[in-house]
Amino acid sequence: MKLKHLLFIILIASLSIRLIFNFSWELIPGVNGGYYPLQVRLVLETGHLGFSDMPLLFYLDAFIIKIMSLFGFAVTDQLIINVVKLVDSVSLPLLLFPLRKLMSLYQSSDFIKLSIFSFSVLSFSPLILISDLQKNALAIVFIFGFLAYFLMFQINKSRKDFILSILFLLLTGLTHFGSFVFALFFLLISVLYIYRKKAILPSIMLIILSLLGILMIDSARFSRLVTFWKQIFEKPALFTGMISLPDFIFILFSLFVAILGILVYRSDSKTLKIEQKAIFMASIISLLACSFPLMDGEYFRRLSLFLFIPQVLLIVQIASVSKAKLQKNLAVVLFVFTLLSIFAAAGQPKTPVVDKNAFADLKKLKPMVGNDPQTIVIARHGLEWWTAWTLHTKVGQDKAINESLFDDYQTVIFLNQIAGFNEEHHRTPFHEPEIAPNAEMVYASEYFRAYTIAQMPSKKDH
Repeated sequence: MKLKHLLFIILIASLSIRLIFNFSWELIPGVNGGYYPLQVRLVLETGHLGFSDMPLLFYLDAFIIKIMSLFGFAVTDQLIINVVKLVDSVSLPLLLFPLRKLMSLYQSSDFIKLSIFSFSVLSFSPLILISDLQKNALAIVFIFGFLAYFLMFQINKSRKDFILSILFLLLTGLTHFGSFVFALFFLLISVLYIYRKKAILPSIMLIILSLLGILMIDSARFSRLVTFWKQIFEKPALFTGMISLPDFIFILFSLFVAILGILVYRSDSKTLKIEQKAIFMASIISLLACSFPLMDGEYFRRLSLFLFIPQVLLIVQIASVSKAKLQKNLAVVLFVFTLLSIFAAAGQPKTPVVDKNAFADLKKLKPMVGNDPQTIVIARHGLEWWTAWTLHTKVGQDKAINESLFDDYQTVIFLNQIAGFNEEHHRTPFHEPEIAPNAEMVYASEYFRAYTIAQMPSKKDH
């Protein structure tokens, strides 16, 4: 069977798995599962996002729904959820197309190519990027497009390749903040290696323009980016229980690939082209940086999702200069790792933050909330999105509680869930809002307790 036919099978397998994972539930799985349909519905209703974020994916989903409405489809909540699920299912498998273009630039056996294709869409990280990490998934497709055309430009010096690489970089930025920062980091290492001193001024200009773009779209993310050094080692993942067994395995695999890359780089340095050396260097540095276990747990959790990108890029370069035996052994490792990833994902799939019964009960709070814009519901992270989705109300987390909150809203409702959790609930750090002693219970059921409070409790009340 030809490689292109096997590649098509991998594409269908990846798409099928994601469709099954997404459509096995009425709601969208994961902590942020409700965030995506909520944002899309707000775009359809108001023309803009309800929460500041990189906008491309939400507007893409809304555009698809608008097109469907022209063909007679009623714009319902269920249609929005289904479109969001479908777009997410299709998005990440598309990275096989830019990856194929990238791999066509270098010679290696079909066996190692097939293993890389499988690893890129069916290994642990790609399977995590589903349901509640939709922006990451689409942005990573754009990252591979950016890298493919960046390398083609280094080889061919074509203006078209340069423009396309910049276009894919911009699409990455418009889709996901963290992915853009990663792509920018990888790009800066690469161009500084290739062009040396000539790249310093353009790199500074690129950083300034990128920061200004982020500031215009989302000032909160801009603030976090320019002050990241204050929190990046605040609560080390290694010492706070944030590193699970799969994370630990992935760290070891990243170190294995990085060390192998260093060895191959040293042994084949004279035969490597300058752009290959740049990819070696940027990939190795990215692997070591993103898998560093002493980072703050939240930073580690986010950055570790990008590890498979430098892993794939480095393995492509290693295979291009390695003998058949090393290519074969590396391919076997990738196939085994991919197979284990599929079994792990199937054995512990993501589930919605509320089960079917709890979600039905949540709808009963609608009369209490009404359509009052001066009402806000404070709920656990993850639950707040489905609360806003179901009750059409403003929501927040308990970290937003301060005196100004009670000045801005006439009614502040605290929502606690007591039953109907998903299977992952006990493994997340997200807690129910604390209820002040002067709070009044206004709703009680098997699944929820709701309280109102007239004013900000004083410190002596705690």
